[in-house]
Amino acid sequence: MLETGGAAAAATLGFGALLATEWVWLVSRAEPSPETAAATWAAGTLLVVVGLCAYAYANADENVAPGGGATESEPGRPYDGLGLPTAVTLARGFLVAGVAGIAGVALYGPLSPSWAWAAAVGYGAAAALDALDGALARRLDRVSRLGARLDTAVDAFGLLVAPLAGVFLGELAWWYLSVGAARYVFLLGLRLRERAGRPMFDLPPRASRRVLAGVQMAVVPLALAPGVFDAWMPLVTGVAAAALLLGFARDWGYVSGRVGREGDGNASVPE
Repeated sequence: MLETGGAAAAATLGFGALLATEWVWLVSRAEPSPETAAATWAAGTLLVVVGLCAYAYANADENVAPGGGATESEPGRPYDGLGLPTAVTLARGFLVAGVAGIAGVALYGPLSPSWAWAAAVGYGAAAALDALDGALARRLDRVSRLGARLDTAVDAFGLLVAPLAGVFLGELAWWYLSVGAARYVFLLGLRLRERAGRPMFDLPPRASRRVLAGVQMAVVPLALAPGVFDAWMPLVTGVAAAALLLGFARDWGYVSGRVGREGDGNASVPE
């Protein structure tokens, strides 16, 4: 499934970059007309929405309860629909898609602060809803592998496109893009290591992974909002990014065997 997720992410990013490049080539970098901005935003947003729906469809067989079969390898009970929790996760993904559309518009050049506020509110809402889908799944007994997969994919893609929008809008420094790229680079490293036939080791459980990701999801909306804590943002984003990157470096030490060596076989990395 790592290959499926990686291919979906690569396709979404590749087509998004191609679309944005084409628009910039066809139109000058002056602030776009309302019609051009709306068309660019709609095209970029729709592209990501289609990619997200395709990813969900490709993993539809994962719409089952985790475990619960007669044996450990047997899947749990299948669900007859997506359910409310997964619908909330998809809604979060659609909000992230809107932020991706704003990133495409920002490629034209300087935009009014309202675009940055829209990105801040859109991504902030997606981040705030992150706790809701999981809580609903547990309360309604609708926990599913598909929901968990989509949740992780939306979180990771959101932390890629929201900082990208921030850089294009002039609200974030370019180096903060390392936060969004870190997970994809990590998964690529795992894939290359697997192809090279090098040993990989299991990741030990570590609650701080979710905490560090949550910190980024709280920091990014504040950084996107123009005029909000601007004087503090370089320090705050620097500390947050450093903590996350150090966490990934530590995890790479585990899977490569440089740290720990508590398990054998394939690295168990959240998808």
